Amino acid sequence: MKAMYLKLARLIALLLSLLACRPVFAIGWTELIILVIIIAFLLGPYLLKVYRTFDKIKKASQDEEKGE
Repeated sequence: MKAMYLKLARLIALLLSLLACRPVFAIGWTELIILVIIIAFLLGPYLLKVYRTFDKIKKASQDEEKGE
């Protein structure tokens, strides 16, 4: 009996969500700041490693030019 009510509730929820003609996504400043912090936390170490690698390559090419 509970399964029938659960299926009915899911069907009603699906129908109500389909009735919304234009979904609205509202992101405030707080959420945007949190998103930027999460992205910086996830991509920061990788970008730092790439920066250090390019810096080593640049220094090595400068050293070669000085040596010639």
